[in-house]
Amino acid sequence: MSTTMPRSVLRHRPIQTDIQEWAIAPSRVTKSHQQSTARPALVRVSHLHPLVMIGASMLVTFLFLWMVQSIWAWSRMQLDTLQYGFPRTTHREQGVGHGGNSIFLATNQHGQIYVLEILEDNTASAHLLVGPHLLGPGADLAPVQIAFQGDPRHPDLLIEVQSTVMRFHNTGSTYVPIVASS
Repeated sequence: MSTTMPRSVLRHRPIQTDIQEWAIAPSRVTKSHQQSTARPALVRVSHLHPLVMIGASMLVTFLFLWMVQSIWAWSRMQLDTLQYGFPRTTHREQGVGHGGNSIFLATNQHGQIYVLEILEDNTASAHLLVGPHLLGPGADLAPVQIAFQGDPRHPDLLIEVQSTVMRFHNTGSTYVPIVASS
C-alpha cells in the first residue's frame, strides 16, 4: 500500500515573471517566553534590477547638482545686490585732468548703462556719458565696473559690464566715446 498523496490534492502555483522570495526570520522572544513555542515569521525579500538603482542614484545626483547651482546663482545675485544695490550702481573718485577730482557714478538702468561725471570744483558742469545697452534676461542685474587707463594726467575711461568693454577717450575737458571702425 502506498502512502503518497495523489497529485490532485497538491496546490497549483502559477508561473510568475516576478518571483517573490520569502526568508524565515527568527521571532523575537523575551527570556520569560523562551519555553513557549514561537513560530518564525515570514519576511518578504524583494530584488530590484541594478539599473533601477543606478537610474535612481543618477536622478538624485542630477537634482542635487541642480539645487546647488540654483543656490549658487541666487547667492551671487544677493551678494551683487549688497555690493552694488539696485539698480546696480558703482562710484569712483579720480583726478582725470578736468579741473580737480571728478566723481564718477555708473548705473545700470534697465539694461542701459549711464556714467555721470561730477567735478568737485564745479558741480554745475556735470557730464552724462551713455554706455552700452544690454539685452537679454537679467540685463538690469549686471554690475558696472569703472577703470582708468592710459596717460596718468588724462586717463581714458573704461566701462566694463558683463563681457562688454566700452572705452571713452579723455579730450582734456570731457570724455567722448571711441567708435570702433570696421
